[in-house]
Amino acid sequence: MSDITLIINGKKVVVAKGEVENVLAEFDVDEIAELLQFRYATPWNHGKDILEKLLYILEDISYLYSKNPDMKKEDVIRDVKLRIHANINK
Repeated sequence: MSDITLIINGKKVVVAKGEVENVLAEFDVDEIAELLQFRYATPWNHGKDILEKLLYILEDISYLYSKNPDMKKEDVIRDVKLRIHANINK
């Protein structure tokens, strides 16, 4: 098993080896959208829009668990769908 970790950090995916402090690279939404475009023939603007929305959802999930690590998955899904306690720092 690899000790490479992918971390969602704001609008970036951070690649770290071992400890989180050992960052190897950061890929922003534009770069990931470009990879999506070339690999799956997805129009750049459509891919970027989907990725931005995905990152917002992942950010909300992270925010909710950071506030209450004991939340049930079902409650997190409900809160994200209804934008309850959404991270307002977007």
